[in-house]
This record gives sequence, structure tokens and C-alpha cells, in this order.
Amino acid sequence: MAQSLAAVAGQTGETGTSGTDGSDAAIASMEAAFDRAIAKAAEVTEARMEGGSALDAARTRLSN
Repeated sequence: MAQSLAAVAGQTGETGTSGTDGSDAAIASMEAAFDRAIAKAAEVTEARMEGGSALDAARTRLSN
């Protein structure tokens, strides 16, 4: 996922500004990374909620 300095240098023009293709690719890469992070966070949240529900049920059984 990380870009090498050579790859970054290849995205810049003679003036040192980023080209349209490089910007679009970088934005697409960032969007994909954010999408993966959001999906992973949802999985972690779901697992925590399931685990928390089981723990709550066990505590309730023990206290009765």
C-alpha cells in the first residue's frame, strides 16, 4: 500500500505539481483504504457486541 519515493516522484510533473492521473489514482487508493478500514471497524464492532451480549447473559445467569 505504501508508495516508494520513486513512484511518488513519477507522479509529479516538471514543475513539481501533481498530475491529474497521479491525483486521481491517489484519491482512489485512499478511498479504497478508507472503505477497508470502515468494513474492518464494522466487523470489530459486531464481534464486540456479540461478545458483550454473551458476557451480559452470563452475568445475569450468575446473579440469579
